[in-house]
Amino acid sequence: MPVELARIRGVSVLQDEDGRVHWVSGAAVDADGSNGQNGNPFAYRRDDQGLDLLANAGWPNGGWQGVLLDRGDDTPLDDGHGNVYSATTYAWKGRPVATRYVDATAVPYVVVNPLVRRHAVGIVIGCRARLSLKGKVVEAVVADVSGSRDIGEISIRAAELLGIPSSPRHGGIAGGVTFELFPGSAAVLAGDIYELQRA
Repeated sequence: MPVELARIRGVSVLQDEDGRVHWVSGAAVDADGSNGQNGNPFAYRRDDQGLDLLANAGWPNGGWQGVLLDRGDDTPLDDGHGNVYSATTYAWKGRPVATRYVDATAVPYVVVNPLVRRHAVGIVIGCRARLSLKGKVVEAVVADVSGSRDIGEISIRAAELLGIPSSPRHGGIAGGVTFELFPGSAAVLAGDIYELQRA
């Protein structure tokens, strides 16, 4: 018998007896972790010409969110050319800043609501995920955590593979995406084995 882990904006998130977590919702597009590491643009730029709006990183009104801060003075860490480094919850150990986080432009990933992460049985960050829409199926990794009121967010690359508008600024889809997560089962994508990372 499935257990309801959370109900977010009317979307019921269930976990089956075999551990699979699933729901159906729309999908917003996330740019976090895009730090030029694969020759693609950065998620954020100081001139607001990055893949996503600076407002989605909390600037100027909410305080920085999801970006790396330098010197302890609330100044975003950048590459010296106006590109601001952004983070995903998943972080590769031992890698330099530019390649430490999961690149939204290159890796299909899922962003999970914190309630789902907290209530699911099994480790969620780094686990295998699957997205499906109208017959298209995309293997992915759970790499980031959303705001508490958000449900259904995917990386730029995941959106591209599903065939939906992939711009973090004005892409996404209103409904019909099936999200499946497999807590405790590490994702393997493009030869990279993801480590399951506890909160």
